[in-house]
Amino acid sequence: MVELIAKKIDDALLVLNDIAIRWNGRIAFPRTRWTWRRGEQWAMLGPNGSGKSLLALALCDQAPLQRGEIHWHFDGLEADVIPEQSIALLSPQTQRDLVVTESSFYQSRWHSGISEGCRTVAQFLSQASVEDRNPFEVGGYRGDPRRFRENRRRFSRRLGIEDLFRRQLAVLSNGEQRKVILVHTLLRSPRLLILDDPFGGFDHATRACLQRVIQRLMRAGLPMLLITNRPDELPPGTTHLLLVRNQRIIAQGTRRAVLKHPLARKLGLPSASSSSSSFSFSKNHAGIGRATSLIELNHVTVRLGSKRILDDVTWTMRRGENWALLGPNGSGKTTLLSLIQGDNPQAYVLDLRLFGVRPETTATLWRLRRKMSWLSPELHLHYPAGWSCLEVVCSGFFNQIGLYEPCTFRQRATARGWLHRLGLAHRAKQSFGELSLGDQRLVLLARAVVKKPKLLVLDEPCQGLDVAHRRSLLATVDRLIGQTRASLIFVTHHAREMPACISQVLELKSGRIHRSRQKWVKGLLPRLGNAQPSRHRRLLVGTGGGQPAPSQPRLLRRRRKRVAGDDRI
Repeated sequence: MVELIAKKIDDALLVLNDIAIRWNGRIAFPRTRWTWRRGEQWAMLGPNGSGKSLLALALCDQAPLQRGEIHWHFDGLEADVIPEQSIALLSPQTQRDLVVTESSFYQSRWHSGISEGCRTVAQFLSQASVEDRNPFEVGGYRGDPRRFRENRRRFSRRLGIEDLFRRQLAVLSNGEQRKVILVHTLLRSPRLLILDDPFGGFDHATRACLQRVIQRLMRAGLPMLLITNRPDELPPGTTHLLLVRNQRIIAQGTRRAVLKHPLARKLGLPSASSSSSSFSFSKNHAGIGRATSLIELNHVTVRLGSKRILDDVTWTMRRGENWALLGPNGSGKTTLLSLIQGDNPQAYVLDLRLFGVRPETTATLWRLRRKMSWLSPELHLHYPAGWSCLEVVCSGFFNQIGLYEPCTFRQRATARGWLHRLGLAHRAKQSFGELSLGDQRLVLLARAVVKKPKLLVLDEPCQGLDVAHRRSLLATVDRLIGQTRASLIFVTHHAREMPACISQVLELKSGRIHRSRQKWVKGLLPRLGNAQPSRHRRLLVGTGGGQPAPSQPRLLRRRRKRVAGDDRI
């Protein structure tokens, strides 16, 4: 049990005195010492699986110590106060716990009749919910109700969730849920705030907004510990860093000094996949099978109450095309994918065709789903933690959440091969829930690609991954697409983190198609004469209205004429 000492010792806020953490039968962070002094703002930086989240749990008295003590020194601390009342931890696991509580199964978000008993955002952000009051508790609120309402209005406005108050938690997108949980955490008015991967799943505008909120809190004097694997996400107000690797603190000190460490420099490297082999693949593959459509949506509209989640979307994806799906949080990306994957029951009634077939019956839909695989934040949140990593990968052969079918020797060998490619062969027998969230995401990627689908849907696959794992994932996707000639839909909020095979971009905004564009790839540049690359790698606006852009050969002919004309001038 973490020992709390109310007596003030010098200017220390937190002291780790020669601790070691016992976790899953192993000892982590042996003989760790760390002092957090008042006025300092800390961040913890490290790769996936380094133990960052485990150390955060120990600070909150949620991971047992094998030795040593953790001392907190809060002003005015009462003897009966425990860390849970003073420290607020916001992490991806926080969202997972909430989602499992609010929705009983993976697709329940799309079945409104089943989720009618779930809480709304307004109920979740009520003062009774934030203070976790027992409905039979006698007495008033612990905080001032008027001040609470003012704080809720201010935080909701800054994070743009005011329009979500009447919606149910279970039907929100991944990014919208994270915003709501963040507001809930801030309303607790903690003495110390720990944010584990706070920017994951957010679009650029929301990340910038959150940076401003964090800066205001730091200036107001709230001690904060931000945990990330991206040095570019560190708030400007961060003064000190912990650098973590292999469940040890390998460096600690001022921000400027620790960022010079080789590991910190490595984590800050760009992660875009830009190998020449990947780009040369695009040249050979982009024009194959243009006549065969994989997905056809014709004037598709999806409503949730009076709100249009998708509004008159018309879009066609053909074989050989690899699309990036972009758009801010709440723009309708996940709803669009739910129709394509058959998770949304409205797929039966809308003007939608998959592989040229309308999914009018359940049997037809299940037959079509065998040709595709996917990875999404929702799947990650709902996947049971008790299965072994090998079983999780094998479940991809059957599109199951959990493994309920016998696997052949060849299937298990294929699954082990994908774990080996992703550097997780030693995790095959380990429980899925024991892995770090980044490693869990890679296991789910192996699950998605194990059966070599004709259509691969990856919804924010790089979320929570460090630079090495992002590079590995992007390279794996490029290699898979090149070898199998599958088609890809890739969702991201980081425009620089796309596979090299991406040839088209579809951008949604407020449920409508904002832009449908064709991306010029590096492999085509030698065929354009002496034109400058910067002029031809831009994204070209397509025909608009969600209609498919002209094929690449037509665009190439147009460009050749323009280049030739320029030469004559």
